[in-house]
Amino acid sequence: MRSGRLFWFATAAIAVMVGPAPARAGVGLEVVLRPGYGSAGDKSPVLYEPTGVVQMAPGTVGSIWAGTARPYGGGFVLDGAVGYRPLPFVSFGLTGGWRKSAVSSSGIQDVSGISRSALQVGFYGRGYLPLVGRLTKLDPWASVGATYVYDKQTYDQPITVTDLGTISVPISLTHHGVGIPLGLGIDYRVLPFLAVGPSFQYEIVVPVVGCMTTSPNQAVGVSLCSDADSRVRVTAAKNYGVWSVGLSLRLAL
Repeated sequence: MRSGRLFWFATAAIAVMVGPAPARAGVGLEVVLRPGYGSAGDKSPVLYEPTGVVQMAPGTVGSIWAGTARPYGGGFVLDGAVGYRPLPFVSFGLTGGWRKSAVSSSGIQDVSGISRSALQVGFYGRGYLPLVGRLTKLDPWASVGATYVYDKQTYDQPITVTDLGTISVPISLTHHGVGIPLGLGIDYRVLPFLAVGPSFQYEIVVPVVGCMTTSPNQAVGVSLCSDADSRVRVTAAKNYGVWSVGLSLRLAL
C-alpha cells in the first residue's frame, strides 16, 4: 500500500515539474533584451609598460596610456541573446552586447575628446528553477557564458614635434579579450510568453592582446601591441571586470 502511494506521489511531482508538452513553461525559442547600467572600471586596461630597451620619448605617453588618469565612469549597457530552451530548467544560445562608458575629463590636461565603448559576442547557458515558476510565476535563473570582447578607447593628445611644433595626435587603445560573464536574475511572467525582471551580471575579461595605435595627420601610423617581442614591447594588456544591473525582457516562442 505504501509503495503505491509513493508511486502516485512521484508521478504527481513529475507532472507538476514537467507538465504536458504544450504547457511547459518557456520551452522553445527564447529571445532576451537587457538594457542596463554598468561600468568597466575607471582606467585603461591597455597600459604603457616597457619590458625591453625601447622607451617612449618624454611627453608622448599621456596620462591615459600611462594609467595615471581615471576618466571613466558607469554608462549604458545593452545586452541581447537568442537561444533555445529544450527543457524547463536549462537554455543555451548566442549572446552579444554593447556598452558605452561615461567620461569625466576634469583634471586631465594632456588629452581631449575621450571616448570608450565595447562590443562583445559569444555563447551563454542558463539554469532555471521550473517548480518555482509553476507555483509563483517567478522564474529565477543563473547564467554563464564565454564571449569575445573588443574594448576601444580614443582620444586626441598634443605632442611636440621638432620643426612642426605641437600637433594633435589621434590615439586608439584597443583591448581584445575573452569574457566570462556570470549572471543572476529573477523574471516575472506577465504573460505566458513574456517575462520581465531585474538582473545582475559580472564579467571577467582576460586579455588576448592590447594595442596603442596612432595616426598623426593621416600619415602612416604606429601600432605598439602587447604581443610584440619583449625586447621592444612597451604595451601591456590587463585583466578587468565589468559589472552591470539591468532589466531583462524575455520572450518565449
